[in-house]
Amino acid sequence: MMTKLPENFELDRYGLHVRLVREEDAEFIVKLRTNSQNARFIGHTDNDVSKQIEWIREYKKREEDGTDYYFIFGAGNELFGVCRIYNITLRSFTTGSWVFKSDAPKSAAIKASLITNEIAWNLFPDSVQYFDTRKENLAVVRYNKMLADIVREDEDTFYFETTKSLFEKRSSCLYRMVINSKNI
Repeated sequence: MMTKLPENFELDRYGLHVRLVREEDAEFIVKLRTNSQNARFIGHTDNDVSKQIEWIREYKKREEDGTDYYFIFGAGNELFGVCRIYNITLRSFTTGSWVFKSDAPKSAAIKASLITNEIAWNLFPDSVQYFDTRKENLAVVRYNKMLADIVREDEDTFYFETTKSLFEKRSSCLYRMVINSKNI
């Protein structure tokens, strides 16, 4: 049996507040994912809040089963972005849907990535982590290469894989840089 997060999961870490997505987050998520700057590197999202609400309702079923966790990050009353742990099995999980507002504090997206990984590794310490990044998303490709190995690629995408021990070894410098920064 896999470990699951409680439905009221919330966490304050590194100056960010993280919680599971709720239906009332639909408008924020649609604005975030349909922003032309963000949409270049992610799957298509309809500019329709009602469709997003329906997606969240279906996601909540997967959350209850422990196969998908969709997090929202912010500080104070301001939301900054989202990230997911999904395709959860007994041996692996995928992280992704990592999208942040362009005007979010510089370190917020990286801190959120680290927090998401901490949550995942606490839940699934013996699993393999997978994620992918569009090749054109140069800054994120560079970041991901610091943390994981490219195991394959196609014309548009790099596919990464890592384990808890490899992630911990490679992320230690990043933690010192980002977590100790004065900004969020």
